[in-house]
Amino acid sequence: MILSVLGQILEVIGGVLIFVGVIVVTSVLIVRSLKASYKDVYKYQSKFDIELRKMINLLSKVNGNGRGKLKDYQNEVIKDLSHDEKKQLLMLIDEMYEELDKVDETNNYLVETFENLQEQRRTRDSKAIVFNHKILMFPFNIYAKILKMNKWDLFLHQQ
Repeated sequence: MILSVLGQILEVIGGVLIFVGVIVVTSVLIVRSLKASYKDVYKYQSKFDIELRKMINLLSKVNGNGRGKLKDYQNEVIKDLSHDEKKQLLMLIDEMYEELDKVDETNNYLVETFENLQEQRRTRDSKAIVFNHKILMFPFNIYAKILKMNKWDLFLHQQ
């Protein structure tokens, strides 16, 4: 009788240990997935910032056209700008790009850099949308709150 009770207790303890083990492994995998998605968006954010800096430098040198409009951003660290400031800067660059003579061969590198900037923006936004969607789903939302992960803002382009 004591042996059967002891056997039942061991079965319960074994079941609880297996359950806790599954929860721990699942938690580790979820946290790794969230961190990987966050780092992916961050990586493309950095690439976007680099392309933004290149465009500022190039547009400010084209016929002196951008010196006045981009003067505020010449010595700024793009990475340190807020999302709204980057969005405003992106709109300014779009406006200046529209005024640019795109068929002039001297502007080929500038056109290519602008296209790279738009590609980085689209890629970064797509990664951000996937991450934002992920942190809204169960159980990722619980872990995102624990890790204090917030949604990424988007640079959606109006065309």
